[in-house]
Amino acid sequence: GERARLTALGALVETAGCRRRILLRHFGESDAPEICGNCDNCLNPPAAVDASVVAQKFLSAVFRTGMMFGVGYIESILLGASTERSLMNGHEKLSVFGIVEGEEAALIKPVARALLLRDALRANAHGGLEFGPAAKAIMKGEESLSLVLPPKRERKGRRGKAGGAANPVGEPLFEALRARRRELAMEAQVPPYVIFHDSVLRDMASEKPGSLDALGRISGIGSRKLEAYGDAFLQVIREAA
Repeated sequence: GERARLTALGALVETAGCRRRILLRHFGESDAPEICGNCDNCLNPPAAVDASVVAQKFLSAVFRTGMMFGVGYIESILLGASTERSLMNGHEKLSVFGIVEGEEAALIKPVARALLLRDALRANAHGGLEFGPAAKAIMKGEESLSLVLPPKRERKGRRGKAGGAANPVGEPLFEALRARRRELAMEAQVPPYVIFHDSVLRDMASEKPGSLDALGRISGIGSRKLEAYGDAFLQVIREAA
């Protein structure tokens, strides 16, 4: 219907990839090349953000809630918004409840549109979201999802604080830490947020610890994860110094 067409149009506008490829895949041509060399994105690649982790979180939430709910409800679960509905469904006990925060929150709806356009998600007859054939590759980290960075809006009426959270999406060290997390997650065959949440990576990028002891003082890094992943993330921080 009209809503589906608007969703597809929004995803096409927000994509950082080849627009022609997305259009061809939308109309059933699954063997379209990655780069056409003719569309605006191929000729002049836009500033983009890797939204693969948010996409994995969204897909995980769709799966864990039973593939029965729409975008708005999945968004509320990811943001940790407690409602009568989420309490009644028992979804506040899920591991995906409240796992999206900060700068990632603004990516949820664009990611949902992109997943629908890529056929990683489909809307069922009852309005709920369910997996499409492209979901598995994104969940396993075999295929990435990038979005065009939205324009930043200036905040008014707030003084004394630097605008925005430290190390937002797009900041070099933060993105380097996310890339290392993605590699480790692929090796372990788990979603990246199982390694560390973005809030932990933001603290790493902000504090730039130089030793395992300093890294271990960051909230969210227990002794087991420190032993398993500490050296790998310290290496990224040192290389960025």
